[in-house]
Amino acid sequence: MVLINRTVYVNYRVFSDVMTTGCRTALLEIQYFVARDFRLDSQLYAQCKSDAAQFCNAAPNWTEEANAIGPQRNPLVLPCLYRYAYHPPADSSLKPECADEVRRVMRQRANSVDLIPEGYLDDSTLEAHCKELVLERMAEQNLDIRFNPNLKKACSMDIQKFCLGVWQSASKDRELEGKVVDCLKQNFVAKKPLTQSCSDHLTVIMEQQALHYQLDPVLVNLCDKEIQIHCGPEEPENTRQGQVEECLKRKFDALTSVECRRHVALLITAVQIDIQADPMLHRACAIDLVTFCKDVPPGDGRRLKCLLRFKEQGQAKFDPKCFEMLNTRTQLFAKASKVVQLESVNDLVEQLKPHIGHIYTAVIADSSARFHRLIGNPVTFSTGTDEHGLKIQQAAMCANKEPGRFCDHVSGLFKTALKNCEISYTDYIRTTESRHKENVHSFWEILSEKGYIYKGKYEGWYCTADEAFVAEDQTTLVKLSNGQEQRVSTESNRPVEWFSEENYLFKLSKLREELRSWLKSGPVIQPLRHYNLVKSWLDQELIDLSVSRPNTRLSWGIPVPGDSSQTIYVWLDALLNYMTVAKHSQSEMNIWPPSVHVIGKDILKFHGIYWPAFLLAAGFEPPKSLLVHGHWLVDEQKMSKTTGNVVSPQSCINLVTATGLRYFLMHEGVPASDGNFSIKRMVRIVNSDLADGIGNLVSRCCGKNLNPLQTRLGVSRSSFESCGSPGSDLLSLLERTPDIVHDEYKQWNFYKGIDQVMALVRGANGFFQTMEPWKLKKEGQLDKLNATMAVTMETARVVGTLLQPIVPSYSERLLDKLGVPQENRSWDFARLRWTTTETALGSQQAVLFPRIKSE
Repeated sequence: MVLINRTVYVNYRVFSDVMTTGCRTALLEIQYFVARDFRLDSQLYAQCKSDAAQFCNAAPNWTEEANAIGPQRNPLVLPCLYRYAYHPPADSSLKPECADEVRRVMRQRANSVDLIPEGYLDDSTLEAHCKELVLERMAEQNLDIRFNPNLKKACSMDIQKFCLGVWQSASKDRELEGKVVDCLKQNFVAKKPLTQSCSDHLTVIMEQQALHYQLDPVLVNLCDKEIQIHCGPEEPENTRQGQVEECLKRKFDALTSVECRRHVALLITAVQIDIQADPMLHRACAIDLVTFCKDVPPGDGRRLKCLLRFKEQGQAKFDPKCFEMLNTRTQLFAKASKVVQLESVNDLVEQLKPHIGHIYTAVIADSSARFHRLIGNPVTFSTGTDEHGLKIQQAAMCANKEPGRFCDHVSGLFKTALKNCEISYTDYIRTTESRHKENVHSFWEILSEKGYIYKGKYEGWYCTADEAFVAEDQTTLVKLSNGQEQRVSTESNRPVEWFSEENYLFKLSKLREELRSWLKSGPVIQPLRHYNLVKSWLDQELIDLSVSRPNTRLSWGIPVPGDSSQTIYVWLDALLNYMTVAKHSQSEMNIWPPSVHVIGKDILKFHGIYWPAFLLAAGFEPPKSLLVHGHWLVDEQKMSKTTGNVVSPQSCINLVTATGLRYFLMHEGVPASDGNFSIKRMVRIVNSDLADGIGNLVSRCCGKNLNPLQTRLGVSRSSFESCGSPGSDLLSLLERTPDIVHDEYKQWNFYKGIDQVMALVRGANGFFQTMEPWKLKKEGQLDKLNATMAVTMETARVVGTLLQPIVPSYSERLLDKLGVPQENRSWDFARLRWTTTETALGSQQAVLFPRIKSE
C-alpha cells in the first residue's frame, strides 16, 4: 500500500496531457477517494493524522451522519485541514509538515478537478455540502493563484509586469497570501494596461467576491473586525448573498480601520471599469442596461456612463431601484475616489523617495571627492533637488499641498538619505531657492540679448513624466486592456500627449558644430559607449528647443523675465543649478567650468546636448567632463514600483549599515553597464570582504593573545626580509598596489581599485597564515613574531588608507584602532612607511564589521 501510494505521489507531480486518458482518469479517481478518505494518501496521512484528530473531529460542520461513516472516511476532513492550513485560528495551527501536504493536495485538485467524472458528483454526501465545498475551492484559488491555473495562465504576462515582487514573495510569506490576486485587482482598477484575458477573469472574480465576501481573503483579513461590528449575522439583510460587501460600502464613513477603508474604496471604484464588478448595482439596473445600453460594450466604465447619461436625461421608464442605487453609488464613488486618489499620491511620494540608483550617483561622486581631497586637491561637491515642473505641480495638487511645502518634504527625504549614506557634499542646492531664481533670470537675459531665444509656435508629443518633448519617430502606439490605443515614448515607455502652443524657443540648431568641437576636445564623456551615443545624436540635424511653457499649463516654475504668461522650461531651470553653486561658492579659486558632472544614463541628452549648448550660446565654457553610469536592476529585473522591487537605501542601511551599502555599490557598480542588485549577494560580499577579509586581518594582529602590549610595531624592509619568501611576496604586492589603486580611482574605476585592495588583503591573510605567529610565540621566536605582526599591521594601515574614499567611517575605525594620527591619513601615507616608532593601539574593539546574519 505504501509503495503504491508513493508511486501515485510521484505521478501526481508529473500529471500532464501526455498521459493516456485511462491513466488520467485513474489518477482522478484516486484523488476523489483521497478526498473521501484522507488515509489513502500515505504522505498526507502520515503528516496530518495527529492534526486531523486534534482539530477536525471538532469541526463546526461535523454531522452525526458523517460521524457514522467514521472520522477517517469523513469527506469533510480534507476541507477541515484546508481551513486550518490557510485560515488558522489565532491559538492553533497545523504542523508545517502537514500544512505543506495539504497545499500539495490542493494544488493537484486545482489542476484536475474539471476532469472528475460527473457521476461522482451525484454522491449524496457531497451534494449536501456541495455549495460549501465549491466556495472553499474558490476561496482557495483567490488565496493562492497557483490553485487557479486558468487565472494564472490568463494573467501570466500581467503578473510579470505588475506584480512580480508579490508573486515571488507570496509562496514564502504568509502575510502575502491573497496579495497576488489583490495586486492584479488594484492594477485593474487603476486602469493599467492589463491583457484582455486577465481583465475578463478579474471582472468575474470581483463579481464573485462581491456576492460572497469570504472569497476575498484580503477583505476578510483587513475588515474582519469591521464586519463583526457593522455587518454581523444578527442583521438579517447581511445574511443574504452579496450583502456583507454591500454593508461595508453602506457603512463606508463609519469604517475606522484605514486598511479596510482603503480596500473597500478600491471595491467601490471598481465600477468605473465595469458595472459587473458591482453585482448589486448590476442586478438593480439589469432591465435598464438592456433597455438603454444593450449595444454598449463592457470595459472602461462605458456601461455605467451610459446609465448615468440616461438617468440625467430623466428617462420616464428608468427603474426606481436602479435610479436610487445610482444616486447612492455616485455619492459613494466621490468619497471613495478621494481615498484612492490619496493612495495614488502616496504611491507618487513613494516613487519620489530616493532609491539605490540615486544613492549610487551620490556615492560615486562622493568617493571621487574624498579621493581628490586625500591627494590634496580642493573640492567643491554639490548635489541637491530639482523642484519645478509639471510633474511636481500635479503631484502637489493631488496631495492637496502647496507645491513649496510638497517640495520641502521630498527634498528633506533626499537630504536625510544622503546624510545616512555619509555623502560629504559642500553645497546642497534646491532649485526653489532665491539665489537660484536670480541666476536663472540672469542667464535667460544673456541668451535673449545674444539672440538665441525667440518666440514661436511649437508642436509635438510631450511626455509629462520625462518633462520633455519627444520626436514622432521616438514614439509608438501600444494597445491598452480596454482596446484603446495609447502613444508612448519608446525610450521610457511613458504616455505622451500632443501639444500645440506658443512658446519661447532656443536656437539649438545653430550650435551643432560648436557642440561637435566640444566633444572632440578631449574625453569629455565617459565611458566611451556614451560618448559614441552623443556623437551619433550630433550626426543628425538638431531642431530648435522649446524653453518655456504657458503659465496656464505650468505655473510651478520660474517665470520668463518680462513675460509672466510663460514659465521657463524645467530642464533649463534645473541644469543651471551647477552655475548657481559656482556663483555662490566660498572657494577662493575660480571653479568654473566644473571638472565633472556625475549623472545617470537616462539624463545624458539633457547634459550632453542641451546643457553645453546653453553654455556655449551664453559665452560660458561647458563642463570639462561627464561621468555617465548605468542603472540598477534588481535580481535581473528593472526596478519598478509596479513590480514592487524598488530598493530603499534605508532598508539596506538597516541590514548592512551605510558602510555595507557603499561598499557593495562601489564593488559591483561598473559605470559602462547596468548593475544588478541582490540582497543575498550584498550580504555575502560585505561579510566576505569587510567582516571576514579585512576584519579578520585586523583582529588577528590586534588581538591581545598575540599582541598583549596592544602596540603597532615599527616596520622596515628587514621586517619583510626576515619572513622569507612570504614576506618578500607581500612586500612586492604592497609596493605596487597604492599606485594601481590611485590610477583606477582617478579613472572612475572604483570597482577595479577595490579589487586591488582586496588582493592585498588576501595576500596579507595568506602571509599571516603561512607564518603561523601563534607557533612562533609558543616556540619563543620573538623577532620573527614581531616582524610578522609589524608587516601585517603595516599592510592593514595601507588598506585602511586606500579604502577611505569608499567606506570612510569603516576606514576611520580601522585607522583609529591602529593608532594612526589624523594628520597621517592623506594619500601620501597610502604607501609603505618605514618607522622604528611603536604606537599604542586605539581602545576600540577589534571587530570592525560584525557579520550580517540574514536569510
